Amino acid sequence: MRPSAAQIARVAETLVRRLVAADVVTLDVPEDRVKERFVALLTKNFDEEDAIDREALAEAEKLVRRGAPGVRREDLDQRKVEQLVKQRLAKARGFVL
Repeated sequence: MRPSAAQIARVAETLVRRLVAADVVTLDVPEDRVKERFVALLTKNFDEEDAIDREALAEAEKLVRRGAPGVRREDLDQRKVEQLVKQRLAKARGFVL
């Protein structure tokens, strides 16, 4: 389930606040700009994952419909096939799930 824009903004704000409070980073720009950048990165990451999900679902449906040699179609688990396809796509794109 994809988080809402408000949830992403809250995570980004918390992340920036905690990094600054723990002296892990020293900001040369205002916190708001760093927070906006985190929001953009997190949003892009969730968009990429959604794209992989959609592609994996479509490919898994094709695979299950077509079947596998020596395996009955009824024995193929759509969700399991989808997860395996998703892992393969993510690995090929260098995306960490």
